[in-house]
Amino acid sequence: MCKKKLLALTLSSMLILSAVSGCGKKDEVEEVTTESYSINVTETSTLNDSSDIDMSKDGKVMSDLSGEWIDKEVAKQRYMAVMVNNIEDAMPQSGIERADVVYEMLEEGGITRLMAIFQTDYTDVEKIGPIRSARHYYDRKALEYDAVFVHWGQSIYAEHEFETLKPLDQVDLNGKDGEYGFRSDDREAPHNAYSSGKNILEAIKADEFSTEKSEGYKKMFSFNMEDKDLESGDKADKITTAYNEGRKPWFEYDSSAKVYKRFQYGEPQIDAESGNQLTYKNVIIQFAPHKDIINDSVGCIDIEYSGKGDGFYASNGKIIPIKWEKKGKKKFIDYSITDGLLDDTKRKGKSSDYGVTVFTTADGQELKLNPGKTWVTVFPDDEKKGIIVE
Repeated sequence: MCKKKLLALTLSSMLILSAVSGCGKKDEVEEVTTESYSINVTETSTLNDSSDIDMSKDGKVMSDLSGEWIDKEVAKQRYMAVMVNNIEDAMPQSGIERADVVYEMLEEGGITRLMAIFQTDYTDVEKIGPIRSARHYYDRKALEYDAVFVHWGQSIYAEHEFETLKPLDQVDLNGKDGEYGFRSDDREAPHNAYSSGKNILEAIKADEFSTEKSEGYKKMFSFNMEDKDLESGDKADKITTAYNEGRKPWFEYDSSAKVYKRFQYGEPQIDAESGNQLTYKNVIIQFAPHKDIINDSVGCIDIEYSGKGDGFYASNGKIIPIKWEKKGKKKFIDYSITDGLLDDTKRKGKSSDYGVTVFTTADGQELKLNPGKTWVTVFPDDEKKGIIVE
């Protein structure tokens, strides 16, 4: 890779650069000279960024998942995306607090399941779970991150993806990788299936999957250099995501810690290993089409991520409308219209060939998150009234 230039800039200089390259608004620049950053201007990004500018601070680089400064070697590592049971019998969950990004999505029967994505060194996470079975729209979301997808069983549609979607690497703790999972004796099956970060890494290596991001990896999120309040938007002290009458989780803003606290089933959502309530700097609500799969005997659904849509972004007690778009060179099978006939065509290529979601503000500018953990709620686009902001 041919590096054109290496610059050392103070933080105040970085702010000036940001103002010049932004959306044309005159930003007020605060003079701060206590920290320094370096910028590598390259022909292509050394950190697999779509831009040609790479940031580093004190020898560290910005995480694509959290916006935090992490070691360069950690930044090269692939993510781990784990399916997590989210029904009341599975509470409290273990290890989920350590995830940088968490997705919540509907499944058949009106329940939700989580997918926890880890970047930072997770080998010391001794217990992760309860781990549950996969659905195909979760593995497709994991593919957007070029993550190794970890699950305990699967639907017939997810199983079909595992057989035909070649860029997807998956760890099946109820199948080929069973030796790397374990069951606890403190609750009944199927709510007692777990693994550890160390075990999952061993499974990844045993399956001979790459432990580093692929050459075609593209990041999904962009971050502010430092914490920044939203200039516009509405007050959002409480955000309820009412999927249905029986599923109404919510977030409450803690102004002293400047994070959103997570609640469900009428109480704080706790990590069993730390005893801490889950908290998030960023909350994203992504509206997407949800469709029934024709003639499916158990009521499986399909969630459409390709195309365009809207949503909300909340941070620091405010919420703004956002837009999203995803388009790829290659397409997935549409299970909602197969009527039970599955296409066995092998879908090859790079993970990024299938598209990566791009988030923007309502006026089309790049959405920048605040550094910290992010919760993404994928919500039916025809049920927007279920999002209640107070």
